Amino acid sequence: MPPVAQREVPRQHAVTPVEPTTPFAAQVGAAIFASLALLLLVLALLPASDAPLAARLAIPFACALAAVTLHVNSDELPPSTLHVAASLGTLLVSAYLWMSEDAPALSGALLYAWLAIYAAYFFPIRQAVFQLVLMYAAYLAVLVATVPAEVVIASWITLAAVLGPIAVVLRIVRGGVTQLVRSLSEAARTDPLTQLKNRLALDQEIDEQLEVARRAETVLTVVVGDLDHFKYVNDQLGHRAGDRALVRIARILHSHRRAGDTVARTGGEEFTLLLPNTSEHDAFLAAERMRVAVAEEFAADPVPVTFSFGVATFPDHGPSADAVIESADQALYAAKALGRNRSIIFNREVSSIFAPEAGGRGLDAAHLPELLSLTEALDIRDAGTANHSRTVGRLCALIAEQLGFDTDHVERVGMAGRLHDIGKIGVPNAVLQKPGPLGADEMAQVRTHPEIGAEMLAGQGLEDLRSWVIAHHERPDGKGYPLKLSDPEIPLEAKIIAVADAYEAMTSDRVYRPGIGNKAARVELLRCAGTQFDARVIAAFMGVLDSIEREPDVELAGLRP
Repeated sequence: MPPVAQREVPRQHAVTPVEPTTPFAAQVGAAIFASLALLLLVLALLPASDAPLAARLAIPFACALAAVTLHVNSDELPPSTLHVAASLGTLLVSAYLWMSEDAPALSGALLYAWLAIYAAYFFPIRQAVFQLVLMYAAYLAVLVATVPAEVVIASWITLAAVLGPIAVVLRIVRGGVTQLVRSLSEAARTDPLTQLKNRLALDQEIDEQLEVARRAETVLTVVVGDLDHFKYVNDQLGHRAGDRALVRIARILHSHRRAGDTVARTGGEEFTLLLPNTSEHDAFLAAERMRVAVAEEFAADPVPVTFSFGVATFPDHGPSADAVIESADQALYAAKALGRNRSIIFNREVSSIFAPEAGGRGLDAAHLPELLSLTEALDIRDAGTANHSRTVGRLCALIAEQLGFDTDHVERVGMAGRLHDIGKIGVPNAVLQKPGPLGADEMAQVRTHPEIGAEMLAGQGLEDLRSWVIAHHERPDGKGYPLKLSDPEIPLEAKIIAVADAYEAMTSDRVYRPGIGNKAARVELLRCAGTQFDARVIAAFMGVLDSIEREPDVELAGLRP
């Protein structure tokens, strides 16, 4: 996946509405009234009527005034004003016919045609029918008042036979055009391969959803997913197989979405989800379900496919659509850098570490200060204090010293102790801070942190720390995680971290339970020696604790004797 900065795509404009807008209808109405004004002005100046010139000029003047009003106020007029304007046009045309000698003539009566066409195209069906009936009634009244009775019926039927079919045909054509435009509009918003929404549709929907969230003071979570090494599918199996895989993936994403969620294909192998009113933790769980479903679907394929996801939430991770998408992109980049096939919630510390220029391979030894600062930030996030990692690091150094390690080795083990939980950056806050027992899914999330930590320590000069951190939850009895290593396979340094971490955890107060105290922690460690913990490390640690009890001012400040 290219760096975030290299794959920015301009936000797309919303699709033009299918139905004619009121401002557009007002402009067309203004043009019709202007045309009527010009035509009636020319007819009024011809010496073909006995009506006073002033009366004949009043009608085109009224049409011109209506044209100017509609044009100037087109952006502000409600639809009902256009209905009134059409009715006014019918009355003005009728007044002209009443004053002229053209009432029974088809040429004069067809002045209604422009208004009939306008109503048939722009108005709802009921309003269009009303306007047509009004024209029929007005023209009948003019005929009754101005022509002999024997002419009335023929002239009226002639007009009705012209205007009615024109209106019906135009309405049918309008319906067909509207349906065609709607289909083209939907096609422009749909990815042709997967039938999911595309970036154009997503850009429109995220703006709408964000506005809803802003007004309701709720959250909107964006999940950006990218397939891992999908190029291998195309290279080894061909592009048709790649297309079929994308269709299968789209089906999985669509089937796992909730009602109201949006799933879009926003790049060749990138997908984006909008989850309204969903916390970052719930969105993380949704992303994990999709990730696992895709991995299981393709596990037996010649080229397995996996997903990486980045999660970001409005307003916590950005005040605008672009900012939240950028945050989700950065979280996705971190997921890629931390080994792929995982979901990461946006975190500013992680984003600063896994910037695109870092190359997605963790940091090297020159960046240890940043990593140590991140561990302290994690401690404060999880427990409200920065003491946990520091204390584990000091305990590790004391145990290593008790075991006879040389000075440089002791310092290195102490550093690993401080960095042992850095992988928890990829575990949601809601899981780490849960005031009670964790469920199976939540425990599975917690158990990813040694691997995430190892990926973060994958840079040059950190190889030893990496091998110790990834194994610090392994057990001599083979029941540890993430690799279920046997006793001889577990580095001694990792066994040291395991004991120090367990002791500090047992003796510290947590949101869900108080610490059990030094004596109870000693008993528990001794009980688990040889199964969960290495017996030699336990023995060395007992010596460390004995020394601390004899000398309370030992360098391990803050440890409770």
